[in-house]
Amino acid sequence: MDKRDLKDRYEATGDEAAYEEALPLYVQAIANGADPQDFIDYGYLLECHARNLLRRAVASYEHALELDPDLDKAYYQIIGARAGLRETELPIALHEKRLAAAPHDIREYRFLASAYLAAHAYGEAAEVIERGLAVGPDDSILIGSRAEVRGETGDSEGALSDWRRALELDPDHIGPLYMSAFFPGWRQTSRIHRPDTHAQRQTCGISLAGVPNLEPPFQVLAGSK
Repeated sequence: MDKRDLKDRYEATGDEAAYEEALPLYVQAIANGADPQDFIDYGYLLECHARNLLRRAVASYEHALELDPDLDKAYYQIIGARAGLRETELPIALHEKRLAAAPHDIREYRFLASAYLAAHAYGEAAEVIERGLAVGPDDSILIGSRAEVRGETGDSEGALSDWRRALELDPDHIGPLYMSAFFPGWRQTSRIHRPDTHAQRQTCGISLAGVPNLEPPFQVLAGSK
């Protein structure tokens, strides 16, 4: 079967056998001097595969929650994966309902704020964060989330102040250090790609070693109180 037919079949059915068959054909075409359409088709094949892997990841996180509904990490991972699938409305709807059912549970404010941040809905995130801080004024995770809102909306000083406060409240939390290391330059790339910053999110193998200009922001956070 022609590689483009295989690509179309994979897109339509999600048949992994079609992907496995098409992939080496595109790799070979690229190596031999492919035309622009081949590059587009190859990219789309990989994109479809990535989406399918994200859906499998979501299913795995959901299964983890079936086994243990208190696994906060799984909720955050679903939020991130759904954002990659451009389905941010799904975790938002879920966590709006959960918060409405448990308005005194600080975890639910964290989840919903994270879901709004993943959707770049900064006004909604800010409102949820402030409501959550009324329940838990010294919650380092919500304060870190507020720093992200402030950074995205142009309040650099406010963002750094919040990251500093979050670090004071939880010195073992890498999130404030990690985000400040990329601040303020991360705002320019945030619409394309930015590592997750929530306490329960991971760096996915990204190392801070070798990243330029790490020292000053770390000094800002560790500076005088």
